[in-house]
Amino acid sequence: MLIYGHSFDLQYSNILIKRQDLSLSQVILLDRVQKKLPISDKDANNLKREGLIEGRKPNYFVGKKVSQITEQKAAYTKNKAFEKQYYLDLIIKSITQHGSMKRKEIDELLWKKLPEWMSSQQRKTKIGHLLTELRLKKLIINVGSFKDANWTLKMRER
Repeated sequence: MLIYGHSFDLQYSNILIKRQDLSLSQVILLDRVQKKLPISDKDANNLKREGLIEGRKPNYFVGKKVSQITEQKAAYTKNKAFEKQYYLDLIIKSITQHGSMKRKEIDELLWKKLPEWMSSQQRKTKIGHLLTELRLKKLIINVGSFKDANWTLKMRER
């Protein structure tokens, strides 16, 4: 398939084109999403409505249905975030097991579990928000300095 001004992943496009329920324009847009190329907001909304893509602008990724068709299930799972409670439970469990954890250790624990599309700054921010949520719920406290945070479980009053 050749459309002037566009290069396609032929193997990927051929798999999608064989599907009777996808239009040529959808296949072209999905090829762009897979290559991490920008698409218009209108196109993104249409693909999202059909369940063909997920994520937030500009970090769209192919949806579950497309990943199953194209045998990219592992890539889909890497892009799909776990529920927030999973991350919170993981932090609490690790602090419980070890008594305390430094921020660097918590970063190391969660870094590769966060969605692949997140930048380093987004990952740091996400982990910071998780720690703040646990602190505000009075489940953990920082017993170190701000720069050298050392998180531990908050002792319950008896």
